[in-house]
Amino acid sequence: MKLGDVMRKERERKKLTADDAASKLGLAPEVYAVVEEGASPIEQWAPKLAEIAIKLSTPTSRLISETGKSAQAAQANGQCGRLVKTHRERRGLSREELASQLGWQVDDVASIENGGSPLEEYAPMVLRFAEIIDQPIFNLFYPCGLPFRELDDYP
Repeated sequence: MKLGDVMRKERERKKLTADDAASKLGLAPEVYAVVEEGASPIEQWAPKLAEIAIKLSTPTSRLISETGKSAQAAQANGQCGRLVKTHRERRGLSREELASQLGWQVDDVASIENGGSPLEEYAPMVLRFAEIIDQPIFNLFYPCGLPFRELDDYP
């Protein structure tokens, strides 16, 4: 299963059309369609954001917005990266230690913290989507408590 599948299923559960969801997200319908098709970079980056949240014992939404609300997301260039760095430092971890815990290269963590990843564009959008469907953002990445990639479907 892809994150786009999860988003489609949750949108339908809320009885929203794809055009309604796109409008509420401030996206063109064609752009939102690419997300639901599972063809956007968020498919790769959402699991990374969830992994970071787990390793830092931090709510995923707080890695996107200081308040955890989408209204305060993307207020500054590189905001997600800055928040990841802030929470990493609060935990007393170096980039190298976090990268090791994640099984990543240090450059991957650096790219995120420097604001150079697609998370800067897509994470605020997914946080807004989670608010629209009244779900914690983490539930989109782990529906039924499992990573979406491990599911074929869910109720």
